[in-house]
Amino acid sequence: MEKRKKEPRLETRTGCEARMDVKFVPESGRWHIFYFSDEHNYDLLDTQFSAMLPAHRKMSEADIMQMINMLKSGISTSQIFGLLASQAGGYEFVGYGPRDMYNEIARQRRQIPGDAARVLKKLEDMRLKDPQLYFKACNDSRGLLRNLFWSDGISQLDYRLFGDVIAFDATYKKNKYSCPLVIFSGVNHHNQTIVFAAALIADETTDTYIWLLRQLMFAMRGKTPTSIITDGAMAIRNAVRAVFPEVRHRLCAWHLIRNTTSNVGNPSFTLKFRKIMLGDYEIPVFKHKWVQLIEEFGIEDKPWVINMYEEKHMWATAYLRGKFFAGFRTTSRCEGLHSVVEGMWGRGMI
Repeated sequence: MEKRKKEPRLETRTGCEARMDVKFVPESGRWHIFYFSDEHNYDLLDTQFSAMLPAHRKMSEADIMQMINMLKSGISTSQIFGLLASQAGGYEFVGYGPRDMYNEIARQRRQIPGDAARVLKKLEDMRLKDPQLYFKACNDSRGLLRNLFWSDGISQLDYRLFGDVIAFDATYKKNKYSCPLVIFSGVNHHNQTIVFAAALIADETTDTYIWLLRQLMFAMRGKTPTSIITDGAMAIRNAVRAVFPEVRHRLCAWHLIRNTTSNVGNPSFTLKFRKIMLGDYEIPVFKHKWVQLIEEFGIEDKPWVINMYEEKHMWATAYLRGKFFAGFRTTSRCEGLHSVVEGMWGRGMI
C-alpha cells in the first residue's frame, strides 16, 4: 500500500485548496477520509455542463451505431454532431464533444481491411528506391493501424540543413478516415516551403503527439530544432514540453487572432490585439498597451484574457524579439500545403 501513497497536489493555476485526503487503516482494512475541504476559490462548472468534462464524457454503443448509420446514409461528419445534439435536446446534453465523435469515427473507419496493408506495402516499395526513407506504424491493442509517420531521404537532408525552425499542425481531416494529417514544414535559403515529414494520426492526444515528435527525432538522427511554431492546441503544447523542453515554442498568430474573435467577439478588439501582438515594442511598452487595451474593453476578469497574458512569452513579439524563427509567425506554410493535399485526396492518391 505504501507504494500507492501520493502527496496531495495543489491546483497550480489558481492555488485552490479544495481537496480530499484518504488513508488506509490496517485495523479495519478500509480506506478512511481524514480531511475534506470544498472551499474553492473559483466558480464551479454548472451541473448541466459536467458531462463535457474529460472524465465524464462517454459514448454508448448505440451512439456509435447511429453515427455509422448516418455516415452510410450520406450525412457528412460535420452534420452528424448537430443532429445528435438536436436529438438530445441541446449540445450540453450529448455527453461528449465533436472531437470525441471525430476520433471514434476515425477508429471505426480504420477497421476497413486491406487499406493499412496497402499503404505499408507502398512505403516498403518506395524504400527500395530510397533506402533513407523512414516510416513507422503504430497499431492499437487489436492490431489495427493507429498512427503512421514517414519521411523520405530528401526531407531528412533538408532537415539537417534547414531544420532549426519547424512548424506543424494537424488541422487537415478531409480524408475518408477523418484522421488528422500532420505536416512538419520549414523554409529553405530561398524562402521556399519544404516538408520534413508527415503523419496520419488516430487522435489528437498528448501521448499521440509525444509518439509523433519522438519519431521525428529518430528519423532526424536526434537533431533538435531551436524553435517550433504550432497552432496552440493543449495536447501539442504538452507534447512539445515533454520532448523539446528547451525549444522556443511560438503560438501561431493566425490561430490566436481566430481565437480572439471567438472569445471576445469584438472586431475592434481583434484589430488592436493583432497590433499589440505583432508590434515591435519594448516589454514595458507592451505591458502598458496591454493594460490599456483590456481596460478599454472591460474584460480584465475574462479567463481567456488572463490566460493569454500568462502565455505572452509564446506569442507577443515584444518577448520574442531577437529569437530566430526564420520569418515564421503562423503555421500557414503547413496550411498552404493543404490545397495540394486536398487534390491528392480527390484523385485517390492518399
